[in-house]
Amino acid sequence: MRRVVIAGRPNVGKSTLFNRLSGRRQALIHDLPGMTRDRISAIATLSDGRRYELIDTGGLEYGENPLSAFAGEIRDQARVALETADVILFVVDGQVGVIAEEYDIAEELRSVSDKVVIVVNKMDTRLARDAESEFYALGFEHIFPISAEHAINIEELVEELERRMPSEGEEGEVEDDENQPIRVAIIGRPNAGKSSLLNKLAGSERMVVSDIAGTTRDSVDEMIVRDGRRYLLIDTAGIRRKGKTTEEAEKLAVISALKAIRRAEVALVMIDAVDGVTSQDATVAGYAEEEGKGALLLVNKWDLVEAEQDTSKKVDDTIRMKLKFLQYAPIEFISAKTGRRVEKLFDQIDKIAASHRAKFKTSELNQILAAAVAKHNPPAVNGKPRRFYYATQLKSGPPTFALFSNIAEPLHFSYKRYLENEFREALGIYGSPIRLVIRGRKGMK
Repeated sequence: MRRVVIAGRPNVGKSTLFNRLSGRRQALIHDLPGMTRDRISAIATLSDGRRYELIDTGGLEYGENPLSAFAGEIRDQARVALETADVILFVVDGQVGVIAEEYDIAEELRSVSDKVVIVVNKMDTRLARDAESEFYALGFEHIFPISAEHAINIEELVEELERRMPSEGEEGEVEDDENQPIRVAIIGRPNAGKSSLLNKLAGSERMVVSDIAGTTRDSVDEMIVRDGRRYLLIDTAGIRRKGKTTEEAEKLAVISALKAIRRAEVALVMIDAVDGVTSQDATVAGYAEEEGKGALLLVNKWDLVEAEQDTSKKVDDTIRMKLKFLQYAPIEFISAKTGRRVEKLFDQIDKIAASHRAKFKTSELNQILAAAVAKHNPPAVNGKPRRFYYATQLKSGPPTFALFSNIAEPLHFSYKRYLENEFREALGIYGSPIRLVIRGRKGMK
């Protein structure tokens, strides 16, 4: 798949252009420089249906006093992306004009000048349009004036991308909807080890990893292939309770992380073994359960905990007590830093995703329902006995079953849990929630 990389100094509109070309609001946008720290990628589509990987990089800073504490790491991340790029969109600010840092960036890109297109952004004022010619001083032939925010000349830029990305035969054709990648969100409190885990799963230093809590602010996608199966790994910013999130950038990161959870099928919930299970872990895990995602609980930094014979059993019991709503989620004890038991996670993810996507025959569901009711009758509602007529699956992701009854009122929570467990055991549903919907049947008594 072809790769298009967006590069430039901070706050020139790279993330706005990324969102415009990808067709979705994935990258965080704010006037604060340095909002994007990691490479962010998405699969975008050209007008002829061909797909390509679009990569947004953090703002490149040079000099002795960069605004971002991660300037060096961001440059390293950008260089990795640029090395594999087929097209490089060098974004500059048309309202500001050429500044010294952009000559430094241009020098880095000189060796791949045939791949570079200078995108002069914010060209929605007369002053900016008059300044367009000065960007030729950067030494590149192709210059495109645009306004990413107002979608000015975006179609012309896409046409340029089409010209620069010739057909790749079967590799460049529109992707089939079948065999979609398993979408995995890595979620947790700040500094729980999410970025380290993504790096280990992806087999590369994909994320900027730091001991400073909150290093990741955007949700970041990484597509990997393992044993012929594709996985879309989504690292997210550490989630804090909204009431305790004072910095505006971190509020935006919470929103981004929640969007990432909604895009995923499986959530890897990171728990810090040193800190133990906290109320914030319950909050984070609750987001995944509320959205109906499959879940795998990961007790990270296990190498830092003294390995007494019954330590894991105690931690397991504590998690089950504090996260009662995730009883269906398996638990793994790992070290993202050393890679301990990380390889095993793929098998777990596969099983959970298979259950999350599963579809079942109506006849099978009815047999399970009848057997469950025979063992334990549902409680009456206002003195009226409840009867079930049949069950059918409404959808997958997660498996959602409609139970047709003579009473439309919801099930008592204890009987609902009982039925969920009966369906889970009989159907072999692993690591995924089950949804039961009661449908009243008119005219039936």
